Amino acid sequence: MGGFPVSQPPTIAELEARIAKLEAQNRRHQATLDAISQGVSFFDRENRLIMANRRYAEIYRLTPDQLPPGTTLREIAERRTAEGACPMAVDDYLAYIASINFKREDRDWRISLDDGRTISVRYRPMADGGWISTHEDVTDLREKRLLVEERVSLQSLIDVVPDNLWVKDAESRFVVANLATALRLGRASPQELIGKSDLELCPWETAQKYLADEREVVEAGRPMIDGEEYVLTPDGGKVWIATTKAPLRNERGEVVGVIGVSRDITRRRLADALREGQAGILEMIVGGAPAESVLEELVHLVESQSNGIVVAIVPLDDEAGKLRRSVTSLADIETCRDQLLAGPLSETIRRGDLVIVSDIASDPAWAEPREPIGALGLRACWSTPVTSQGGEPLAVLATFARAAREPNEAEIKLAHVAAQLAALAIERNL
Repeated sequence: MGGFPVSQPPTIAELEARIAKLEAQNRRHQATLDAISQGVSFFDRENRLIMANRRYAEIYRLTPDQLPPGTTLREIAERRTAEGACPMAVDDYLAYIASINFKREDRDWRISLDDGRTISVRYRPMADGGWISTHEDVTDLREKRLLVEERVSLQSLIDVVPDNLWVKDAESRFVVANLATALRLGRASPQELIGKSDLELCPWETAQKYLADEREVVEAGRPMIDGEEYVLTPDGGKVWIATTKAPLRNERGEVVGVIGVSRDITRRRLADALREGQAGILEMIVGGAPAESVLEELVHLVESQSNGIVVAIVPLDDEAGKLRRSVTSLADIETCRDQLLAGPLSETIRRGDLVIVSDIASDPAWAEPREPIGALGLRACWSTPVTSQGGEPLAVLATFARAAREPNEAEIKLAHVAAQLAALAIERNL
């Protein structure tokens, strides 16, 4: 009798082999899921669990044994509620998930659990009506973000302050600093200071002074109030600063660092020094001190008022005010005195006013003395006539800078004051 062959039902052995194969496959899938750092869960269209990994159970304070395949979402929500790991009442939670399932759209959200943790959830619908979701505990990330936002807000606030503000630990390493502090130390941002000590940021002599002060504050537990000091800057300059350093204590009263505030008081200190210097020079003139001694003191005073300048008071001839030579801290300038008077300084004498040359290397008037002056490292000059009360020229006060630049307003004013004092000193000796 013809017809189609009838298929034989699988034997028990074949069924057992298929089941064993499926179980092995399932174990491989489970092992793969368990290796994922995020919690992962699969649900079918009836809200029954298909599979979840170990991390999913851990996040919601459950054990893998409490999440066998086929467990309903309600059962899971009830177990999570018992562990304080459900964001809302069970019925409210099921209604919330139902509204998301109804829309069948990708969705990301964060939930706050009763135990204070924050969980980030990503929901993705599947074609068969079920869904897959991933779960990540982002509590630490949230706290770190809040800390960063707080620090950023604090940073923005202290960066507005023009004074230097900073906090160091007990080993004098920067923990917090504002922008003014960074700029004073030659850095573009406060972040470049964090974790460093002054040994890495300042000239050795200055760093040692800072470290000694801070050790005393930490060990004695007493503040240093408005200490004034003359320090070297990273670019080789010198500034006066006034600093207050106070011990920073923890909740147990232990000193764990130093908090400090400082401000640049160079301008005030220089103004004080200038007034005192002027008074001293006038006393020398009234007391009949030799012109050269007075002018040497004047040169020193002017040079102390600005970094990187050299002053020369150049007499017009050997008989002018009985000066035998130029008065300057660089003796080599005297060797090119005639070149200076015949060339660039002659314009000052002719005009009877300040002449500024911001770049000696490119100015035609400096062609002859350019080489010897350049060899001394001098790159710019502003010269002021020194004249008698009757208007007769006596000398030229030349201020040289070691960088190609123009003088600032304070330097111009200082040159005029110095020229007047020089004239008094010279005329007194005529």
